[in-house]
Amino acid sequence: MRRKILMGVLALALPVGSLVGLQTAAVAKTPVPPDPGVTCSASGSVTFAAPGLSKLGTITTAKTSTTTAHSTFSGCGSSSPLSVNIVSKNTKCKGAGNPDAGCLVKKTLIDDTESSFASTTTITSLLKSLKKITFTVSGRTYSTKTTGAHAIACNDSGYPAGDTLESGFLITGEVKSPKQDKGQTTTLTACLGTDVDAGGSGYFFNDLGSGVGTIVSAGIDPSTSSLVISPA
Repeated sequence: MRRKILMGVLALALPVGSLVGLQTAAVAKTPVPPDPGVTCSASGSVTFAAPGLSKLGTITTAKTSTTTAHSTFSGCGSSSPLSVNIVSKNTKCKGAGNPDAGCLVKKTLIDDTESSFASTTTITSLLKSLKKITFTVSGRTYSTKTTGAHAIACNDSGYPAGDTLESGFLITGEVKSPKQDKGQTTTLTACLGTDVDAGGSGYFFNDLGSGVGTIVSAGIDPSTSSLVISPA
């Protein structure tokens, strides 16, 4: 009699247990859908290592110099500011005027020359310093890996003189987290518009090649700068 009762209880319990197992499995296998793409306007500033960029640069004993970039994002929901340090190697002089006009003595170092900023050295520094970036836009925190960077010219029609070129950079990357967005691509366009340069024109593109004054900082123009996250 006892055996029959136990068998009956087991028969009743089995469907319930199976149902619970199926429900658990169904919940575990439900994937989180990827988030939609994001487009933000970017603004901020780039501050060069003191005293700033100049034609001849500055003689130094330091092997590297650091440029600080600070950016905020708008038009894409809740976001937080992004600050990054871009470290670049200073130029080692081979002699007077070699390889830059600011060189005076062999084996000395100079930094912050306009020519070095406009060279591929800056791209190399960007790739190394911005290898991994974490930022928050549209209420989500993204971790990305930088995959490429190159210099670009940006057209801006907002200046009093009409169409004016801006010096900028296009930095591409790939989303690593959040998990549901892994593989999405990021494109950061940073165009430098106005600048702080005593004796200069006030526009970074013009002052960079003029050899006049010392460029302390430059502004990231929100009308031509953006952050775009595209679905995979």
